[in-house]
Amino acid sequence: MTLKELQGMIKEELESYMNEEEVDVDVDAGDVDADGAESGDDSEDVLRQIYDMLKDKFEGEGEAEEAEEAEEEAEEADDMDEIDTMEEAKDEVEESVEESTTDVHTQLQERFKKLANIVKG
Repeated sequence: MTLKELQGMIKEELESYMNEEEVDVDVDAGDVDADGAESGDDSEDVLRQIYDMLKDKFEGEGEAEEAEEAEEEAEEADDMDEIDTMEEAKDEVEESVEESTTDVHTQLQERFKKLANIVKG
């Protein structure tokens, strides 16, 4: 694009802007007061309502989060109890395996002794 083309485009845009008609906006006397505020403006009340709703929502979430945290802690405590229980169960299984292994060993030894006595005898 050349400088002349750019200047031509700018000139066209300026002319179309200058030729536009102004838009007339009808405003009633009750719509805007001297301070520039709209009549019947309850902006403070609306903001207070919004604040209260958000406050309730976030405080409710905080309470919900606290309840969830308490529940998670309780679950962790239960898990620790289960771990203790599982460790106890593991110990019991190991003991019973040792006992049964010992019993099996004892039984095998006795059987071999009998077989050895048969061979000797």
